[in-house]
Amino acid sequence: MSQKSEFARKVADLVFRLPPMPENIDKLLKAGAEADVRSATLLIAEDPGLCADLFHLTNACFATTEPIETIEEALAKIGLEPLVQLIGTCYANEVIRKEFSSLTHLNEYFSHSREIAKSCHILADIAGLPKHEREMYKVAGLIHDMGRLIIMIAADKTSAPLMGTSWEQMTSVIHSEQDVLGMNHCEIGNDVCATWNFSPILKEGILRHHTPLVNDDFSHPGALIFLAHFVATSDFTGEILAGLLPERIFAKLGINASALNKARERYARESAF
Repeated sequence: MSQKSEFARKVADLVFRLPPMPENIDKLLKAGAEADVRSATLLIAEDPGLCADLFHLTNACFATTEPIETIEEALAKIGLEPLVQLIGTCYANEVIRKEFSSLTHLNEYFSHSREIAKSCHILADIAGLPKHEREMYKVAGLIHDMGRLIIMIAADKTSAPLMGTSWEQMTSVIHSEQDVLGMNHCEIGNDVCATWNFSPILKEGILRHHTPLVNDDFSHPGALIFLAHFVATSDFTGEILAGLLPERIFAKLGINASALNKARERYARESAF
């Protein structure tokens, strides 16, 4: 068996090994995808664990003077689809911690994921996206690199850089993985999302977060997650980035150099607390 075939087998085994979502969370994810508020409300009302998660997440994400106390208030505040995807993501992260606990740099993975989640939310807000989409992009940031963990396990490695700091590095990562392993972490992450019934916008964002622009094919979710990396960790200014990255990424997202600077300043300010 060739190296690439053996790697593909290991990856398939790892993805298959991931436990399915608990029945009620799986049903909730499907209700979210179908915008079925009534079914979601009934599921949450009958499951104490889901109900507790709902209030915890909503009050944590939307701190107000008056705590949210009913399912209807929570759904109205955060929106059905981003809420159920966030619950699913929290479960997925717990699974990742258990399945991949042997990885030396697991905490680095979660730290990077939180950074990208925050910067995705800030960029989506500055781009003028509605609340629903801002919350969905926060979720996308949390899970965008799931495939990297599976590669690290399948390739018997305990460390790997999670990102580059230039267009060339970001776009070359998946090509290097493809050449050596026959697949890349974006494709693997997309497979995990499909296994766990995550929404199409999350799957596209994970699949395209290193390749938001391929010839004339542009991915809005992929581009926003891609750009979020530079908001969170790069030392570049908005003006420098605007000169380095393809103009169409900025134009399609409705973000210019000034807006990117605002995003970076806001990220630094919010991260200081």
